[in-house]
Amino acid sequence: MDFKPLRCSINEDEFYLFKDYIEKKSGIIIPLEKAYLIETRLSKLMLDSGAESFKKFYDFIIKDTDPNISEKIINAITINETMWFRDAAPWSVMEEVILPKLISDFLSGAKIRMRIWCAAVSTGQEAYSAAMCVDNYLNKNNVKGVNLSNFEFIATDISGSVLDIAKRGRYDKINIKRGLSDYYREKYFFNSGSVWEIDTKIKNAVKFERFNLQDSYKKFGLFDVIFCRYVLIYFSQEKQKEIAEKIHGSLYDGGVLFTGNYVLYDLLKDNFDTGHFNNLTYYLKKRVPK
Repeated sequence: MDFKPLRCSINEDEFYLFKDYIEKKSGIIIPLEKAYLIETRLSKLMLDSGAESFKKFYDFIIKDTDPNISEKIINAITINETMWFRDAAPWSVMEEVILPKLISDFLSGAKIRMRIWCAAVSTGQEAYSAAMCVDNYLNKNNVKGVNLSNFEFIATDISGSVLDIAKRGRYDKINIKRGLSDYYREKYFFNSGSVWEIDTKIKNAVKFERFNLQDSYKKFGLFDVIFCRYVLIYFSQEKQKEIAEKIHGSLYDGGVLFTGNYVLYDLLKDNFDTGHFNNLTYYLKKRVPK
């Protein structure tokens, strides 16, 4: 039996073929010094295709021999780092700044529904964290006239494979520990053998959809809050600007954008004001003068 290595080497010319292909399909930029990412993550797909080099694998892709190959590549190459309630500050901002205002507007009739979008959501932890944060806030503060069904949670990712995991709402004993407090685990999860399954109310509150951030956002409508965290750093400056403008167009006036623990003021200064909480900078869509 012939032995096939699990990882194959890629030369510089082959790297640039795949770099351009991945950028076109996903917007993600992979620098030359990270060529190993293509080697390690695409070698198996290459070998499964029967190709003996990355150049022949690229030719296989371009010929559309496998109609699902593009999705397989994106699933393999995307960085799906996530955790429950990642970073403490955004959730404190939600509870202390955003939710009181949204709920006040809802109860006054100024708003008929509150909408939150988690972009590049990976295996679902951020979106479920948002739903748990809202539900816990309503219960903890004994808010009357508002419940979780008055909120709409949209969660998207370019990778279909991670969304399949997210939709199931089932996590192993390692992933359940990453950022999740005992309080939230005991309140919103139940143990089912070797996995933890999220409460049906939280699971049903989130709608997951495969979506490429390079595409049009118009079908989603407007949001009060958008989480697009630790995503823009993987795009070119041109793509960052394009996505920032589309996010701006997807927020209500005064709507909030969370990007992560890094400042993107130069990118967002024309369309957003900044808010600050502890060491976190977040962004508010500038209100259009009437």
